[in-house]
Amino acid sequence: MGDVINCTRFLCRADDLVALPEEPVEIPKIPLISLAYRVGTLLDIYGEKTNEQHVMNALRQTIRQWREQGIPVDFCEFASYPRLDVFPARYVIFLELIEDQGHKLDTQQIQVLKNTINTEVEEQLCKANQNYKDNRSSTKLGPLDSILVRNGTFSTFLRKFLWTDRASPLQIKPQRRLRNEEHIRFFYDNQIDTSSF
Repeated sequence: MGDVINCTRFLCRADDLVALPEEPVEIPKIPLISLAYRVGTLLDIYGEKTNEQHVMNALRQTIRQWREQGIPVDFCEFASYPRLDVFPARYVIFLELIEDQGHKLDTQQIQVLKNTINTEVEEQLCKANQNYKDNRSSTKLGPLDSILVRNGTFSTFLRKFLWTDRASPLQIKPQRRLRNEEHIRFFYDNQIDTSSF
């Protein structure tokens, strides 16, 4: 399936998650698992092994800070890739936000988002992944580049690049790590300017 899982514990008679027979019978140990991450989604330039959960946590914390500042946005979707053609190499994260129901961001709020996104996501990613923080402190990795994309960018991306005649839209998993140059270019082409949010 391409998913890396953790076995969190084994189901036993004392658990009430699954109804077990009243009569004592031999019950095999049943592993209870949690999804760790998907294979191939790791950002790893110098061994920092930044996974999808690290990035997701950093983005959620950043959005929480923006909401505390009175900017009514929430997380919609993200994709990332390691940019290796610059020195020092760095991560690039494309982020689509959604506005709270009944709220429209003004130009000043959009400018605040654009001006603070790199430093705030970087700070949160350093908190989420100590190895990333260490590589940033030693300047092995360059500063994070976070790019806001227009509303609808990810749904357009799915329709344009990922849906096929053989796969149902429900079977398509979001692409969190971009590998294809055409896909990367698509997201750069859909960056937000202050008039397009």
